[in-house]
Amino acid sequence: MKKPNLTLVVLLSVSLVLVSLPQIEVVKAESITSIYIRADGSVEGTTNIQQDGNIYTFTGNIIGEIVLEKSDIAINGNGFTLTGDGDNHGFYLSNINNSRIMNVRIENCNNGYYVFSCSNINITGNTITGNNVGIYVDESQNILITENDVLSNDDGWNGYGIYIVSSNNNIVSNNVIDSNYVGIIIQYSSNNLITENNVINNQKTGIYFMSSENDIISNNIVRNNEEHGIKLNPPIDYYVSGNEITNNGLNGVHIEWAENTTITENQIENNGKNGISVYESRNNTISRNIIDENNATGIYLTTYSYNNVIFLNNITSNSEYGINNYQHSPYNLIYHNNFIDNGIQATSYTGTTNTWDNGFPSGGNYWSDYDGEDHNEDGIGDTPYIIDENNQDNYPLVNVIPEFPSWIILPIAFLVVTLFAIIIRKKKLCANCHPDHK
Repeated sequence: MKKPNLTLVVLLSVSLVLVSLPQIEVVKAESITSIYIRADGSVEGTTNIQQDGNIYTFTGNIIGEIVLEKSDIAINGNGFTLTGDGDNHGFYLSNINNSRIMNVRIENCNNGYYVFSCSNINITGNTITGNNVGIYVDESQNILITENDVLSNDDGWNGYGIYIVSSNNNIVSNNVIDSNYVGIIIQYSSNNLITENNVINNQKTGIYFMSSENDIISNNIVRNNEEHGIKLNPPIDYYVSGNEITNNGLNGVHIEWAENTTITENQIENNGKNGISVYESRNNTISRNIIDENNATGIYLTTYSYNNVIFLNNITSNSEYGINNYQHSPYNLIYHNNFIDNGIQATSYTGTTNTWDNGFPSGGNYWSDYDGEDHNEDGIGDTPYIIDENNQDNYPLVNVIPEFPSWIILPIAFLVVTLFAIIIRKKKLCANCHPDHK
C-alpha cells in the first residue's frame, strides 16, 4: 500500500483548525480625541457636554482634550472626570478671555490646564491629579486659581503643581497643593498674590519664585516639603508675610540675590536646616518672625549679604546658631530681637562688622545668656554683650521684648489692601465668567 504524504496531511489538518477558529478583529489604538468648543459656541467631539447659552455642563466622564475657541463662557464639570493619555492637555486655552472652569477632575494629562495668552480666567473647585503639570499659565494675566486640589502631579523629575511663567496680576488662593514634584513655581512674572494655600508634602520646594518681582506670599501653610519651604531667586520687592513654614527638609525661607524684600510675621519652625537663609542679598527687612527650633541656624547670612535690617524677631532654640554671619556679610543692622537658648546665639565672619543695637535709649537685643548687670534699672545692661572682637551689642536688653503681634495677624493696612484686591478681582472674574450673572 502506498504510504500517505505526511506533509500534505499536516497541512490539511492545520487548515481545518484555522477554518474552525473564530475570526479575531485587530483594532488599532486610536489617538486621544480632541473636543472643541468652537467660536460659534458649538461642541464637537463629545456628547457629554450639554450647552445652555454660554454655560457648558458635563453630563458624563470624558476621555480627550478640550480645546476652547470661545471666550465669555462657563464650564461646570459637575464632578465628572476628564482623562488624557499622558501627552495631551486636559483643557487647552489660547487667547481666551472672561471664562470660568469649575468642578472637573482632570487626570493623566501632560498639563491638566494649559493657559496661554489669556486674561480673566477663573479655575476653581477642580481636582487636578496625576498629570505632569497640574496648571500651566504662560503670558497671561488676571488668572484666578482658587479652591482646587492639585495633587500628585509629577513626571518623575520635573513636574509641577502650578507653573506660572511670564504672567502678571494673578491670584493663587485657597488651594491644596500636595505631593507634587514642586508645589508652585512662578518665573519671569510680577504682581502675583499667593495666599491661603496649603502647600505640603511636595518632593522638592513648596513655593519657588524665579526672576520675578512685586509678588506677595501671605498666609500659606508651607509644610513637609522635602527641600525648601519657600525659595526666592532673585526676589525684588517681595512681601512674605503671615505664613506657617514648618518641617521642610532644608530652609524654611531661602532667598538669593534679593533686594527690597520683606519677610515678616511668619512662623518658621522645625526646618531641616535654617529658618531663613539669605544668600548675596541686600536692603531686605526681616522682622516680627517666630524662628524656632530649626536644625541649624535661625537666620543664616552668607556671601556678601549686607545692608539688611533684622529686628523684632523671636529667635529661639535653634540647634547651632541664632544668627550665623558667614562669608563676609557686613553692615547689617540687628536689634530688638529675642535670642533665647540657641546653640550659639550669634556669630560673625572674621573681620566683618555688623551693628547689633539701635543706640541709646532704644537699645539692642535680648540675650538669654547675658550675665551683665543693670544697676540703674533702665532695662539696658551696663556692659556690652560680646559676640567677637569686631561685634558687640552695646546696649543689651535685660528683659525679654514683650510679645509683638502674633504672626497669624497681618498688619491691618496690608490685610485690608489684600482682601480688597481679592474681592474686587473675584467680582470682576465672576461677572465675566457667568454671562447671566448680574
